[in-house]
Order: sequence, then C-alpha cells, then structure tokens
Amino acid sequence: MENLSKEELIKLYKTLPKDTLIKLGVYDKAKELYEEKQKIERLKKERIEKAITLAKEAQELLNIYRLELKVTPARGIQVINEGGVNIYNITGRRYKIKHGQKTKQVEYRTPILQTLENLGGSGNVNEVLDCVYKKMKDFLVPVDLEKLPSTRQIRWRDTAIWERYYMIKEGLLKSDSPRGIWEISEKGKKYLKEQVTE
Repeated sequence: MENLSKEELIKLYKTLPKDTLIKLGVYDKAKELYEEKQKIERLKKERIEKAITLAKEAQELLNIYRLELKVTPARGIQVINEGGVNIYNITGRRYKIKHGQKTKQVEYRTPILQTLENLGGSGNVNEVLDCVYKKMKDFLVPVDLEKLPSTRQIRWRDTAIWERYYMIKEGLLKSDSPRGIWEISEKGKKYLKEQVTE
C-alpha cells in the first residue's frame, strides 16, 4: 500500500468502506488527498465561473462598439471589429488622462435622462448623443473633444456611453431595450424629476 499513487488512494477512498481503509492503514492519507482534490476542484470551478462572468461583462461593454471578444491559448486576448480585424493593442501606446482634466462621467447623467424624456422615452444612440452634446457643448473642455487612442471614439461620447452602462446597472435606463436604443425606466423618470425640482 505504500507504493500507491495519489490517484489510486483517492479511488480507494471513494470506493472502499472506512473500516477497510483503516485496516489497510491508508484511511488518513486517502482522506487527506481526497479532500485536497475536492478543494482544488471547488477553487477551479469558482475561478472558471468568475472568468465567465467577467468575459460576459466585457462582451456587454464591447457590444456598444460592435466588437467581439475572443480569447485563445495561441493568440491570447483579441478584440475583433466588424471587419474581422483584431484591434486590441495595435493602435499605439495608451495614456491616461490626469484626474480632473475631462468632464466627470456623472455630469452626463441628467442630460441623458432629459434627452430621453424629450424624445418620448427612448431614442437611437446617435440621436441621443447628438442631443446630449447640444446640452453639454458649452461645458465640455478641449480634452473631451479629443479622440481616444484605443478606439478613435471621441472622448465625451465614450464617457457618455460608459455612463449609460452604469445607469442601466442602477436601473435608471432599461436593460432590455433593442440594440442601439437607449430607453429611460420609471426609476429614471423619478430620478430626473427629483433632480429638476432640487
């Protein structure tokens, strides 16, 4: 019994009664190996589930730009555009804006809600953003009008789109709207009313 492998001991633990294992002198070792394997499998399952959740969330964000996330052992992480081209990490060095330089993301919240109310509750993404720009153009700073090095999207539009994502998370916008359509929720209407009356 001393020459048994880990796999063999685990198999014995799963198939033989406790008394038999004790008589063979392998119960404690077999139990320890079995519990260790179970712990590793639970951890693996948790990590896989976490990775899947993160991947789904990443794809949800990429859907905004009609991009697809692909992860392969050979090529790693890829972000594919509508033309089938991998655009991840090929647009040059990224840089971060210093804190306070661009207009805060939350500043787009009320203009987005006001725009949707004015449009009857919902609107096409480009139509909504055009209206939001008209409301905010006098408050935007030069850096807001620059293009992002990663996606070539104008920064203020990108910021507004991200704010929309968080507004959905908070229930201010509907999450089940057709693709490309932004739609205010009842909670969003209530929030807007509170902001206007303050």
